Amino acid sequence: MAAVNAPKTTPLVEGSQENVPVPAPVPGVTVRSVACGFVFAVVLCAMNSYLTLSFGVIEEGPTIAALFFFALFFISRMKITTTEMVIVATMGSAGGSFGFIANFYAAKAMTGTPFTVGQMMLFGIVSSIVGIVLVVPLRELLIVKTELPWPGSKATASVIQTLVEHGDAKQPWYLLATFSLATFYVIFNKEDGVGWFPAEVSLGWLAAYGGALSFSPFAIGGSYLMGMRTCVGFLVGAAALMVIAPYLPTPAAPQRFVWPGIGFLTASGLTLIGVNWKVIVASMRSLVELRSATTEEGDKVIPGRTFAILAIVAVVAAAVVLRLVFQVPLLVVVVLIAVGGLLQNIIATRAQAQTAFNPARIMGILLEGVCWLFGGKSSAINLTGAGFVAGSGGQAGNLTGDMAYGRVFRVPPRWQFVIQFATIVPCAIVAAFAYQWVAAKKTVSLESANLAAPVAKAWAATSQIFDGSKPMPAGATDALVVGAIIGIAYTLLEQQERLRRFMPCSVGLGIGLVLPPSYGLAFFVGGFLFWIVLGRWARVRDVTLTTIAVGCVVAEGIGGVAKALLAEAGLF
Repeated sequence: MAAVNAPKTTPLVEGSQENVPVPAPVPGVTVRSVACGFVFAVVLCAMNSYLTLSFGVIEEGPTIAALFFFALFFISRMKITTTEMVIVATMGSAGGSFGFIANFYAAKAMTGTPFTVGQMMLFGIVSSIVGIVLVVPLRELLIVKTELPWPGSKATASVIQTLVEHGDAKQPWYLLATFSLATFYVIFNKEDGVGWFPAEVSLGWLAAYGGALSFSPFAIGGSYLMGMRTCVGFLVGAAALMVIAPYLPTPAAPQRFVWPGIGFLTASGLTLIGVNWKVIVASMRSLVELRSATTEEGDKVIPGRTFAILAIVAVVAAAVVLRLVFQVPLLVVVVLIAVGGLLQNIIATRAQAQTAFNPARIMGILLEGVCWLFGGKSSAINLTGAGFVAGSGGQAGNLTGDMAYGRVFRVPPRWQFVIQFATIVPCAIVAAFAYQWVAAKKTVSLESANLAAPVAKAWAATSQIFDGSKPMPAGATDALVVGAIIGIAYTLLEQQERLRRFMPCSVGLGIGLVLPPSYGLAFFVGGFLFWIVLGRWARVRDVTLTTIAVGCVVAEGIGGVAKALLAEAGLF
């Protein structure tokens, strides 16, 4: 990865007294990159709104956007620059991460009266503005002053470098073929489609307990982006569901009894935060020591005065909307902005930069608890804590990560800041309507069998536990406690280096306890196909496997939307 981090330079200047390399000029922003970036942002926002409710996991979008932009213009034999790739990847990341807020909208519908489209738009806008303003000190803190690994950013930089500098002519065709075939399958399978292809295959006598293998392109392709340990975690989660299925109210759909999975996911996430306490302490210490004056003028995001004005506007706008539109008590508003907008973003973003753990789901639950402690006694109020994590956290964490690979290619951070800021309103509109569309097609409830929504269900269930508005179903409390105990013990064992390599990933296992077993098995089969068969045995290049995986992921989202539109048009 050293080559990725090395800045591009021109040959030494002749006649200079010192043998100092002169950096090559940074290519400028182009109209086509911004135009494509906006398209990718809104498409990925809609796609991930659908995927996060269907599977509970998403691919934020930088690599997806970069690959599709490269394919589009490389096939046209047009020159592509690293700056264009960074701009498009940043905008794709902005839209892709925005889709995560659909979990908040779904959780609200599961606990009471759903939001209107206008309310969803307003919440998405003000929470995102708070998050994006925080990027200014976060970049100074976690990129300029502190050298952190940023594994996701390095991977994106590696993809950009491979495509642009080496001009891999095969990748666009791999992407086109995979995307076309997978989209065709999604539209014409038996799951609300034409019915030409099976959506899944039953596994004999295990079918009575949810045993089936889904052919979902997202599960199969996305498995490569998640890692083999996570895929094994999905397998173990699916197997555990089928083992306990005979003792549950709905044996054929064991995922409908969400309480063991919610207990495991919550306790595991909290344990990870506790284990990584040094990251939290370092985050707080670094914030106190932050001195923006140490940054060179050309490396600043925005001038200090502009930042101060923008921060004031963001805080005032968020406070007004939360208080007047959502009737959040003033003290809870202050807590949301201070804790949800500032502290949780520092902790979550540093964890994302330093480890493979992204605590967004658990931060949502923690913020619900904080809101409850400060007076948010109803589900509608304490759920705003989770919503603030989804809105502000997506902008802060992802844009900071985007600026990490932007710095590799010396793209001025102000360019990335401005273009991501410009995506907030269109993505807020798209996210609201995308959720409305999903809600019209699926049953949005804690007991829903046709909408997995593991994150939304965890948030909704936790909010009801806090406010005590609904009694727990029979056996739910015991299942929640048992799942939590297992989650704590498992996560502590997973932290032991000598054991970790032999243990399935706790994140995959937890989500696998909430997804239908057919999806959990599909993630495992996909991981085995990509990592073992193609990667280890056939020795297919990483960039090619990434391209194929991206094609499958995008096909699931685009194909799902296209299928519904075709059905409404009466074409099948």
